Amino acid sequence: MIIIFYIDVDENLKLKLLLKQDSIKFFELIKKNDQHLVTFMPRIKENNSVEDSEKVIDLFLNQLLQNNGFRTGIFYKDILIGIIGPKYIDWQNRKTEIMYWVDKEYLGRGIATKCTLKVLDIVFNYYGLNKAMLKISVENKASIKIAEKCGFVLEGISKEDELLDDGYTDVLNYSIFNKKA
Repeated sequence: MIIIFYIDVDENLKLKLLLKQDSIKFFELIKKNDQHLVTFMPRIKENNSVEDSEKVIDLFLNQLLQNNGFRTGIFYKDILIGIIGPKYIDWQNRKTEIMYWVDKEYLGRGIATKCTLKVLDIVFNYYGLNKAMLKISVENKASIKIAEKCGFVLEGISKEDELLDDGYTDVLNYSIFNKKA
């Protein structure tokens, strides 16, 4: 079974499910950005081959098939430049946590903000969830700005909540609620 899924964010941006044929592009994007990404996503180092990228894409597709969220590629003018989506869906409590990352060459253009707003639209209006969260390292100033631009509210800080390469970091817990739920 082949799943084709894409959503236009604007005239240049599209969210699209990654398929096996995207694994080379996905791997190349990770390698190009590994130093940029590893600061806040140390597990990215585990993706060392096209085969590893295929496995990650399989996990993303299985997540969708199991109705446990989705991860999409962020495409700018048909070029893969990042990943975004709900990490999981907690159906009992009708909430999710969104994750994203964008190619370092495309930072500062509002891409992550636009894509986050589109994902919020999906999780609130299609999935009918009540709450979406972002968990952001206190050091990740760019993601803090994105959370605030998208209307997320800081709920609190989890001390030493995430292990990065240089030790544990405090994590800011941001949330936004579905006004229709």
